[in-house]
Amino acid sequence: MQNKYLHHASQNRDIKVFEPRAESVRDPNEGSVVFATPDKVMASVFIVPMNDSWTNSGLFGDTHYFVCGDEEGFRKIDRGGAIYVLPSETFENDPHKGLGTREWTSKVPVRPIKKKLYESGLEAMLVMGVQVYFIGKEKFQELKNSLDHGNKILRESVSENQKINKNVREIPKINL
Repeated sequence: MQNKYLHHASQNRDIKVFEPRAESVRDPNEGSVVFATPDKVMASVFIVPMNDSWTNSGLFGDTHYFVCGDEEGFRKIDRGGAIYVLPSETFENDPHKGLGTREWTSKVPVRPIKKKLYESGLEAMLVMGVQVYFIGKEKFQELKNSLDHGNKILRESVSENQKINKNVREIPKINL
């Protein structure tokens, strides 16, 4: 069963219609699409433009995380934004692509139903319960090269959530 609503996050606070684009390509044969997720918490990590060379995000169990190797760079580009609510009628999901069941695409323009504004992408993530880690460039490279997808590194690191005692969740240990 498809969710009635999906979420899309952007630094742009004033989008009237989401037009399909081919900016983030997960499949070269897919063409232009609008991305969305049924997971509002996951959407929050996309408010700040990311690049896989210095950020990573995902889930361990049901705990969302965001990890960044360049805190200064992140804070410079974090201008906040919005999480939009989109109708799901034109969206499709291929569980074998991208983020699986958490990533939906539409090949036609989509008009948002509503939006929630955030002054900071970091604050949006913290409010939603995403465990946020700024770990530095060297540790980030270790995380990218780790066989456990950074699980041990994150479990041994102190999150921003812990530092301010906000929506702290433990990263569960995974067994490979």
